[in-house]
Amino acid sequence: MKVSGVALLVSQPGGKATLEVAGRPMFELNPAAAFIWENLAVGFPTQEIIGQLAGRFNIPEERAASDVTNFIELLTQHLLLVDDAQFTRGDRTEIADRS
Repeated sequence: MKVSGVALLVSQPGGKATLEVAGRPMFELNPAAAFIWENLAVGFPTQEIIGQLAGRFNIPEERAASDVTNFIELLTQHLLLVDDAQFTRGDRTEIADRS
């Protein structure tokens, strides 16, 4: 997964954060969502993020998995997260189709 280059996480007092897109505040993130974003941004695998989230916030792994999955879906819907494999595969297919 690759996060969008136009999105930036800006920390706020009290553990919250704002996700700015192209310099404009778009989403206010709670500490768990900010943690997920930070880990996605550095390229951690989803399963590792789930385990770290469960440990850090002392929640069941099932809930962490649901939270991570839902947040990833939201980011994907807003084009703020792209699956690297799908993006690369799509580019290669387009190039091959044009030849």
